[in-house]
Amino acid sequence: MVMPSKVCERAVRARINEQSDSLDLPRDGRHSLRMERGCLVLLWLAMVSYVVLFLRQSLNLLHHFGLTAFDLGIYDQAAWLISRFHTPFVTVRGMNIFADHFAPILCLLAPLYWIWDSPKAILVAQTVALALGAAPVYALTRRRMDSAPLALLFSLAYLCYPPMQWSNTFDFHPDVFATPLLLAAFYLLACGRWRLYFLMLTLAAMSKETAGLTIALLGMYALRLNRRIGWMTIGLGVFSLALALGVIRKLNHGTPSPYFWLYSGYGNSPGEIISTMVRHPGAFLTSLDTQENRQYFFELLQPVLFLPLLAPEVLLLASPAILSNLMSNRFYMHQIYYQYTSLITPFVTIAAMIGFERLRRWGNPVNTTILTFYLMASIASGLRLSPFFRSEWPLSQPLPSSESREAERILRLVPASATVSAQASVVPHLSHRRQIYLFPNPFYRVSWGGTVAALKQQMGTGYPPHNQNQMARAIASSTIEYVALQPRGAIFPLTPEKNRTLSIDLLRHQAYGIVAIGENIILLRRGADRRRGFHLLAKQTGVPIASERDIAQAFRVMAGLTPPRSAASEAPRRQARPR
Repeated sequence: MVMPSKVCERAVRARINEQSDSLDLPRDGRHSLRMERGCLVLLWLAMVSYVVLFLRQSLNLLHHFGLTAFDLGIYDQAAWLISRFHTPFVTVRGMNIFADHFAPILCLLAPLYWIWDSPKAILVAQTVALALGAAPVYALTRRRMDSAPLALLFSLAYLCYPPMQWSNTFDFHPDVFATPLLLAAFYLLACGRWRLYFLMLTLAAMSKETAGLTIALLGMYALRLNRRIGWMTIGLGVFSLALALGVIRKLNHGTPSPYFWLYSGYGNSPGEIISTMVRHPGAFLTSLDTQENRQYFFELLQPVLFLPLLAPEVLLLASPAILSNLMSNRFYMHQIYYQYTSLITPFVTIAAMIGFERLRRWGNPVNTTILTFYLMASIASGLRLSPFFRSEWPLSQPLPSSESREAERILRLVPASATVSAQASVVPHLSHRRQIYLFPNPFYRVSWGGTVAALKQQMGTGYPPHNQNQMARAIASSTIEYVALQPRGAIFPLTPEKNRTLSIDLLRHQAYGIVAIGENIILLRRGADRRRGFHLLAKQTGVPIASERDIAQAFRVMAGLTPPRSAASEAPRRQARPR
């Protein structure tokens, strides 16, 4: 049976073809076709421009060590392992990748490494996917408003939306693919193209475990359009959520996802959290009313003139993701600079379009024109939050070009088969191997495995006790061949003091020697000549190395904690060298 929507589409297409082929096409019809084609050309130019700008941004950050182990290094190693048909046990994280987040969409991305064996492959895929999200926005707006210029305007609003741009800029995350997939699904729902609709939803469910809850809510929205499709969508959402949580539990040694701890202020399980929300609604709402949450909500809606508030039934579809961010005890989930808006952006964009449509229906052409200009001004004003217009960079600070080129040259000394421990900003440059650890792992276990303790350590608290003798024994018994330190690079998940202590412990140990050093990188190899290494360290820092105290002083110079001249004047000039 042919769906009515398909019949309508075919009739419209046939009419357009007939008009375009006719020599008697009315003047307004020719103008309309030129307008349509012109807007489509501008749409593709906008998408291509977005890809060029943000690929340049992402690849520039990668080359300048502004992308880190969390999360580019984690997902890059996972996808690379899958592409080599290995179990995706990610040593950067200390667990199977599907025990951390259920993202089987990585299996569809892994073949990219057969063509391009580089983390750039998934960065390109991420950027292109987000750019393509503008196409269903255009198609849906064109369908509802019968206006190509307005369809183009909302496509541009999507491409200029700062939270979406930040999710593109912050490393790599498979859940970002849910943004264009859900936009496409919403358009296909409106068209009645069910097979493609469920394909898009299935792919979205493969991007992250929490996507199932959003899909279930979309099913409730779909009930008013088609009850059978609505119930099928709800079933898909519930099934994918249950499957994802079950897989995570099984692969995490029978332990549920530790991320429930992020909401421990409301309960220790999903049931307790929901019970708290239902039994104490006043206290629950009061807990959400904070300055950072108000700022977060403002930055989500201001770039689209708060129009989503006029379509609450659509904005409600983003409520699971919005609430999970507002309730979390992770401070950066209350900001737009990370990937946590991936399940929010589609419905903010669609709700803004529907809200505009409602205002347009209530007003007259003059009011619609004024509203359009206000929307354009709001989009332009929102760009102050864009990655391209931030005066302060909220993510990992990239290195200057000279330092990054020097670091890349030194890292080429590490063999492809070597086992490595590296600091956060170095990991993505060495992650295509079976064993690569985020320093100080594996010598000192931090943020390792699927535990609540690991999550606390990611937030800079709850580190295991440090014992210098135990650290020395762990270093002595380790099989790690190379260690790459960046004293002034990203040191996540350590505090500066903890990073300094553990790095100095390693530099002092007899098992490793420095084989290469730059302005902001130290490469050590197991069994290397320590005397030669100390000579390189002294030459780089201006601190003569005669004792263990001098090693600590030299590291402080490299970390920028002590000026080189004062360090050199304070250091004792003895000929003896530590062995």
